[in-house]
Amino acid sequence: MRSVRNHNDPRRLAALGRCVVLALLVSSAFGYSTTTTIAHSQGRDLPLLNSQQRQKSLSINLNALPNRSPTALSSSASTTASLESTIDLSQSLEKSKTTSTVKKDYQWTKQNMAIALPALMGLLADPVLSMVDTGFVGRVGPMDLAALGVCTSIFNMAFTVFRASTVATSSLVASAKTQADKRQIAKISLQLGGIMGTAVLLALRFGGPAALATMGVSSTSPMYKPACSYLFARSWAAPAVVGIVVAEGAFRGNDDSKTPLIASSVAALINLVLDPILMFPIGMGMAGAAVATAFSQLAAGGVYAWRTWKRKLLPQPKDKTTVRTKSVIKSILGANIAMLTKQGSMLVFYTAATALATRMGSAHIATHQIALSLFWLVTYWLDSGSVSAQLLMSKAMDDRDKAKSLTKYMLKYALLQGLAFSAMVAGVGNFVPGVFTTDRTIQGLLFQCLPHLAFQQTLVSLALILEGLAIGGNQFRYMAAGTTVATAAGIFQMMKATSVVDIWSTAVNVFFGGRVLNGLIGLARVHMGLRRNQETTANKNNSEQEQSTQQALA
Repeated sequence: MRSVRNHNDPRRLAALGRCVVLALLVSSAFGYSTTTTIAHSQGRDLPLLNSQQRQKSLSINLNALPNRSPTALSSSASTTASLESTIDLSQSLEKSKTTSTVKKDYQWTKQNMAIALPALMGLLADPVLSMVDTGFVGRVGPMDLAALGVCTSIFNMAFTVFRASTVATSSLVASAKTQADKRQIAKISLQLGGIMGTAVLLALRFGGPAALATMGVSSTSPMYKPACSYLFARSWAAPAVVGIVVAEGAFRGNDDSKTPLIASSVAALINLVLDPILMFPIGMGMAGAAVATAFSQLAAGGVYAWRTWKRKLLPQPKDKTTVRTKSVIKSILGANIAMLTKQGSMLVFYTAATALATRMGSAHIATHQIALSLFWLVTYWLDSGSVSAQLLMSKAMDDRDKAKSLTKYMLKYALLQGLAFSAMVAGVGNFVPGVFTTDRTIQGLLFQCLPHLAFQQTLVSLALILEGLAIGGNQFRYMAAGTTVATAAGIFQMMKATSVVDIWSTAVNVFFGGRVLNGLIGLARVHMGLRRNQETTANKNNSEQEQSTQQALA
């Protein structure tokens, strides 16, 4: 007698439910893939199924099953839920793949200009002030101009080294998650800036003569008296200058590049007006140029203080922050130490060049001062692109494709910018010597230096943009180490120089050539890190997908 099959067996009903669901899944997936392919071929995207649509497509008409039991219903519902989670992940991966194949327009030019142009004025503040002083002091005589060259190098060594605080503060503020955290970081950075500025003031006041002696200006030198008058008169603005450097980083981190523009414009205007008045009608000479510069820097500091209060960039009474002071100080000091090492090694190079030119004679140091002032003016202009590269890269670190797109754009920008400025310097070269001095010897040396100065603008542009991208990728320590090596190579070449022309024709080229190579390696390290992160994320997603599929089919 044939056995009668029991259609009400819960195990058979559960197995039947799984088979139906699996068939629906395969059919749905095939249909979705086909439809998506057709839609993409027509240039349009197909929206992903939402949760209600998936539930509807995966739901089983359990009422159609004969004599269903609670056990079968429970098993079928569990299977449906597991397979639904699998489709969630599959469609997410499909969406990610589809998005990645579409070329995005990041509008890099618009973003770059929005950061670079206002930052340019902030960066130009100090070199513009030095250029104004150089222009007026050069009319007094070659000895005063030579003394100004020595003092300018000392102030650049004292102040520019703290520009690392701008980079560190802007990165930390930009990466903070809440506005309260941003304000807390800004407060801590400004406090550190005040301490560092006071230290610079004391060092200049009490160590000024020793610094001049190190630069080759002894107490018996005819340059010693005008140099001391300039050094001591300008040193009182040291706390304001370092505070400006830190505040600039806080404003950049808050996506405000207009305040540096306003502050530097005020400083340049005041210095331009006060310089000739204090130097000539009042008769203060070199000291008058220093006082004018100091007043202009104090005025810029006042602008930053006013804008900080108006924009409420410091902690407010209702703020609730998770920022730990010790952690912020450690991060700031860590980044600062690395960047100070980088900036310090660069300043060692410039200081060594100035000291060597000083020992060559007054005509050589005067020529070096004019060439260096022009070089810094153009370099700070080029450095505005580096600021933009750093901030944009720091925001693109979570997207490898975006970082690759930014890198391609910024390298093209660096090359075109460098070639443009090389052509510009070469074009105006014949007019520069007569603007700054009437001395025939100095003019002759300048004519020999300017072709090399023109060529270097392309090297400088590439070096600064590459360094900005690498620093934006958090390669602080590597960039510090690499710049130190480039400095050592440049100084080694400099020791062979017998005139100021040799310094600019060989040593400077070696120095910036080394920085370009260092920037390329640093940028490669950034992209290798991004690739590792992308591979790790992909492996994690694949593992999750496999686990979900196994759970669904179990």
